[in-house]
Amino acid sequence: MKVLEIRNVWFYYEDEPVLKDISLEVEEGELIAILGPNGAGKTTLLKIILGILKPQQGEIKIFRKKIEELGDERRKIGYVPQNLVPNRKMPIKVSSVVLMGLYRGILKFPGEEDRKALKEALEIVEMDHMADRQFNQLSGGQRQRVLIARALVSKPKLLILDEPETGLDPSFHEGFFNLLARIRKVFSTTVLIVTHDVTAVSAVVDKIACVNRELITHGRPEEVLTGENLECLYGKGAAFFGHGPAPHIVVGKHHHD
Repeated sequence: MKVLEIRNVWFYYEDEPVLKDISLEVEEGELIAILGPNGAGKTTLLKIILGILKPQQGEIKIFRKKIEELGDERRKIGYVPQNLVPNRKMPIKVSSVVLMGLYRGILKFPGEEDRKALKEALEIVEMDHMADRQFNQLSGGQRQRVLIARALVSKPKLLILDEPETGLDPSFHEGFFNLLARIRKVFSTTVLIVTHDVTAVSAVVDKIACVNRELITHGRPEEVLTGENLECLYGKGAAFFGHGPAPHIVVGKHHHD
């Protein structure tokens, strides 16, 4: 089953094309990464998928339905945005932040099943021991893990993450992409992640979509991560180091190199 279908999507800011004729399909159960440099249109593409922005041309289907036809099925989509800055003056527990992912109305309080889902979501991101801590007292990486748990608590069929590894604790960053693989297995979730981390993502994802305003290529990591494709993404002034089918570092060359 196709969970996500992107058909000939164009998007402009004023007269400037940000996305050019993007077409992409994501199958149920896949873990797919969207890779590209800053300013490539990756976050814009996620906002179109979520229905936050509307493309000037093309269409998006999720669960075989157009965005405007989803209705209650929107609850099957979990989303972790990029660089969400909390209100540090608002006292709220970690458990309450996660339960926001199950919000069903002002007068509806969490029941036994909700508390079980809360426990599962916090355990998988290794934050269950901090359920009663104040969210605004956590480190940036800890807050990001809690926000991932908030997206997971409803057991979404499609989980979308926009560079969620940004700000993670170094000790947790190393295993973050393995966490995504566990999430897919435990929750039977299709995972779509925007990232710039070529090294880590290549080891765990099924497919990579390389985007730089256009869809440069799409396929298995060993097919996609070639020098030619990476030059299309990062320019000819980039250097790629490593061993095996995927590069381990992508850096810009300096004039004195």
